[in-house]
Amino acid sequence: MIKVVLLFSLLLSSCAYKIGQKFRSLPGGYQKLSIPVFKNKSMEPGAEAIVTSALKEEFFRSTVLKVVSDNEAEVRLEGQIDTLKFDSMAIKESDSNNHLPIGTVLATSYNMTVILTVKLVRTGTSEVLWQSQFIGSRPMNASQVTIAGVNSINPIYNQNAKRMVLENVANELSNQIHNNLTENF
Repeated sequence: MIKVVLLFSLLLSSCAYKIGQKFRSLPGGYQKLSIPVFKNKSMEPGAEAIVTSALKEEFFRSTVLKVVSDNEAEVRLEGQIDTLKFDSMAIKESDSNNHLPIGTVLATSYNMTVILTVKLVRTGTSEVLWQSQFIGSRPMNASQVTIAGVNSINPIYNQNAKRMVLENVANELSNQIHNNLTENF
């Protein structure tokens, strides 16, 4: 009886992520995938490295297939960043209490939107086996200028904030790409 209870508790404590992976695969049953650095058509330098790194990490973690170099791969997951933009979400107009000239308008938050095009290509023939577009977005707080005499904001803060938000969006998109690509369709 004790053995049955122990066995049952071990089965219940196992990770559902790994159990679900058993039924996932690439279209065509390929086992080896390469993921070269994405192309970056946006104006944000370094975004391609962040997105590619997040995607590789997602596939390494999932163990659905083996991520290898391009010369060992059966298929290649190619992609590009079509758009990476920031839209103002909230705007604040200065008043006499915040030490800025009256009528000054500041954006207090932005929305980062990233659009990726991803395709799975057979390495030997360059035949496109699968292709899709993914859109992700996340809010980002802007630096707040509220101290008297300050007429600029910290560019290091802005760059770090943009990078952190981009990493979050890239992780979400990588998860979507992995799940869409490895569903048995």
